[in-house]
Formats: sequence, structure tokens, C-alpha cells
Amino acid sequence: MQVGPYADDHQYRLISFCGAHHVPMSRRQFEEQMAEDFPGEDPYDSELVVWADHPGRWPGE
Repeated sequence: MQVGPYADDHQYRLISFCGAHHVPMSRRQFEEQMAEDFPGEDPYDSELVVWADHPGRWPGE
């Protein structure tokens, strides 16, 4: 799981699940997809998720 760079100009971050193409997602979309793909896992676990920058932060919050 890779989370792309933080940018102030929109509410999304680019997310890549299992090396697939990057998809823009809001925090809510990211958390829902993580729950579906990795049930019971913490979506902010640094062992599972690689953040390009600002771990756990989302634009517009």
C-alpha cells in the first residue's frame, strides 16, 4: 500500500493498493477500501502503509 504526496489544493491523496495504478481517494474512501482489502488491519499501520509524506494527514482537514 502506497500513499502519494500531500497537496493542499485538493481533498484527495493518490493511493496504490498492492502495486496497482494510483487512484485519488479521500480519507473516508481510503479507510473503507482498507477495511475491505485488509479486514481487521489498522489503515495507518506503518508496517502496512508507506506514506510519501505527512503520515495520516489528508488535504482539506
